[in-house]
Amino acid sequence: MKISDEPVKLFLELQKKLPAILSSFGIKQVYVYKGIGMPRPTWEVKKRNQTFTISEMQDICDLINTGKTKPRQQNKSTIVEVKN
Repeated sequence: MKISDEPVKLFLELQKKLPAILSSFGIKQVYVYKGIGMPRPTWEVKKRNQTFTISEMQDICDLINTGKTKPRQQNKSTIVEVKN
């Protein structure tokens, strides 16, 4: 094999074990999903399906390791002001 698939396997395993890891550190899931600015329904789907992105997993790790939270993402729609 020319490219190791070990990092991918480790990433997938981390996603699988995430709830147990959080529990073992006494970290509530609400703290994490609010801390990374993710809505609860999105968190639940991504946790169940193990579909967190690399960036999201990095944010989760950063939050756990440093306690630094991210602001919740704002709606990306643009408000247009109409002048008469």
